[in-house]
Amino acid sequence: MIQNIGIEIKYGLRSGKLLVLLACFLFFALLTPLMLKFILPGILKSQGVSSQDLSGLMNMTQIGCIQIYMNDVFEMGTIIVAFTLCGLLAQEIRDNTLVLPLCSGKHFSNIVGAKLLIFGFALILISLTALMANYLYAGFLFSFDVGLFSIIRAGILQGIYMNFLLACIIFWGAVAKKPIPTGFLTLATAFGLHFVGSLLDIHVWLPSGLLEQALHLIESSESSMILTLTITILLIVVMIVLALVRLKSIEWNERQT
Repeated sequence: MIQNIGIEIKYGLRSGKLLVLLACFLFFALLTPLMLKFILPGILKSQGVSSQDLSGLMNMTQIGCIQIYMNDVFEMGTIIVAFTLCGLLAQEIRDNTLVLPLCSGKHFSNIVGAKLLIFGFALILISLTALMANYLYAGFLFSFDVGLFSIIRAGILQGIYMNFLLACIIFWGAVAKKPIPTGFLTLATAFGLHFVGSLLDIHVWLPSGLLEQALHLIESSESSMILTLTITILLIVVMIVLALVRLKSIEWNERQT
């Protein structure tokens, strides 16, 4: 397992996937306050929009700015994570590169577990770092309206949701065995669950509820958060188990096409 962890760390760094994820999240984290404070009002003024119509932007607060960024994380962040990591397992299956580790006595559980551990921890750290950057920059441009603990809590919840996406990528990678279909299936799962949660008002029973809880920077229900967190962790476990079952059913002596 330790050797697999080292392999995944080297892969994440050498492939640039971790750097891409960090750069993208930080880009949106720093761009959102800048857009709301300077760029968007300037564009609207140049189009002849009156100051009265701009009052909503002019009265923007740190909390509003952070919430807009977190909405961007769900929309754009989901796409970025899905297609940056879509080949995490699917590419190895397609290229048949898992044969050598299997022949050397490694188990699927160790291989998949190392991917989940390294990239899962990275996603939590990246989510938290980007949200902290957004919090500090928005506070500098507007004012500090929310406590640091609420930001740390929101960042961890976002990171756990990204771990759910990672589990989807691993599961669909084992099923589809090709990176691009894996990315689209992950997107369909994420956006589909969010649509159902909004339509039926059942976010608390779905992983998307973690993002809803994260948006509540000041007021939040601890009981709802624990329920959503428990369901999300159970879904992650189920998808990883199903991915392992699928991997064991693949004929590894034949090259995947």
